Amino acid sequence: MFCLNKPDDELTAFFRESFIGFNFIFLSDTIYTLLMQKISSDIYKNITLKNYYNILLCVLFLFGSHSLMGFDKDMKVPALSPLSSISLLTVGRADDEIYQNFGHTAIRIKDPVFGWDLVYNYGTFNFSEPGFLKKFIQCKLMYYVSVDDYEGFEEMYRDENRWIREQPLNLTQEQKQLLFERLTVNAREENKYYRYDFLYDNCSTRPCNIVLSLFKIKKYKPHEDDKATYRQLIHRNVGPGWLGLGMDLLIGIPTDKKAGFGRTFLPNELMELFDHAIVDGKPLVTGNNLILDVVPESRRVNWFIPNVVFWILFIVIFIVQIKTAVFSRFKIIPLIYFIILGLFGWLFLFMWFGTLHTSTKWNLNILWAMPLNVPIMFLALKKNMPTWTSFYIKAYRIILISLLVGWYVNPQTYNTAVIPLILIAILFTSIFLPVPRKEDFKKRWFG
Repeated sequence: MFCLNKPDDELTAFFRESFIGFNFIFLSDTIYTLLMQKISSDIYKNITLKNYYNILLCVLFLFGSHSLMGFDKDMKVPALSPLSSISLLTVGRADDEIYQNFGHTAIRIKDPVFGWDLVYNYGTFNFSEPGFLKKFIQCKLMYYVSVDDYEGFEEMYRDENRWIREQPLNLTQEQKQLLFERLTVNAREENKYYRYDFLYDNCSTRPCNIVLSLFKIKKYKPHEDDKATYRQLIHRNVGPGWLGLGMDLLIGIPTDKKAGFGRTFLPNELMELFDHAIVDGKPLVTGNNLILDVVPESRRVNWFIPNVVFWILFIVIFIVQIKTAVFSRFKIIPLIYFIILGLFGWLFLFMWFGTLHTSTKWNLNILWAMPLNVPIMFLALKKNMPTWTSFYIKAYRIILISLLVGWYVNPQTYNTAVIPLILIAILFTSIFLPVPRKEDFKKRWFG
């Protein structure tokens, strides 16, 4: 019903359907916007001189009626027919783009009587928004709920080769209507925007909350993932590659607590929870159907991962230093290394204090990527290094060694790829400190 890309003999039927369902469609400005987007995107497809007249009538009818009725925010949401259905859609993950790694969730409302097949999507944002990158980094970017037609929704994920599973919700007619009303009101211009939070307020948690709000008594089957931490759940989606390392470096202690019900921040986890949920004494969903499958693709094993690269780097540096002591003679190389670690440390502090991200707070990666390396380590190049600079380097080395010794008792889980980076830092700190003599040890132990 929302596509003009139809044979000529079906165009009149399309217009008739639009007219019959008009009093339902235009009570929601969101559905109106959706319809006009479809018209604008499809208006140039398969158009001949024979159907220009019908298209013109349809468009004039829509615009004219919209102007007469207006957008009354208090106007009632149309009533769904008894044949309507509402379901939860879960989209599989992919590795092509960062935002694809965690999958996606949406809510589908289908009503064959009025020709509706709508998808409510809470994961929409605008790339062209002024200051997009700055807002995204600072967690100030406003996401919003959009309404699309299912045909376009499926086509997009077919192009991305991602599966879609559908879970029909076990709702009474009153619950269907209430959910439809809440979704439609949410999607109105004055309500649709919200500040996205990766763990606690995203495209999965919002559909979860709005569906479960329909019920008084909710029981969930215990699952092994309830004991997993947020960090562990993230790892399953990003893997051991560079994205996984980047995520681990940026997120802090808040992600090391057990997720419990909070695991539903991931679409796959929400789907699993809905599969076994009992609400008001009945199953929440009536099935779990694969409605779009993926085409199998062959992927080569990627050995260029952080663990491999950093361990090779450490071994090479260690052997070269033992054989040639080149880094002792050219201290500029260790200095550059410490500056890089320091810059990362300042980045972690910025994500901690300079943004609204809850997952980047209390990031103890600053213990090995010490921000104070910039500018203190510059003083280490002086011929007569200040005493307090030497004290800083000694304290820094003690912290680095302590991190490795207490690896499994640290309050934060570190990515194993940073172990060789810490070893390199320990090696390089030794370069800036004098080799202890026997007299030094006697002074330490016997005064």
